Amino acid sequence: MADRGVPGREPGRVRRSYSYDRGDGDTGLVFSCFQRDLAKGFEAVQKRLEGEAMATYLLTTGGGYYFVPPPGDRWIDALR
Repeated sequence: MADRGVPGREPGRVRRSYSYDRGDGDTGLVFSCFQRDLAKGFEAVQKRLEGEAMATYLLTTGGGYYFVPPPGDRWIDALR
């Protein structure tokens, strides 16, 4: 699911969740999200969730940030 963002521009965040059930009560949700800016995306969402009633039922057991460059070589210039 992509956020609506600004018309005519690529979305700032694209996300997808996958549920799993391994049996013996081992069930959960794997969440994947691609975004341009961690502070405006993931971190802003986490701050909004602080104090929410649903937060009592959530348990994060792992995670990570990964850099996925766009196709082509133009992104290399942004690192210089």
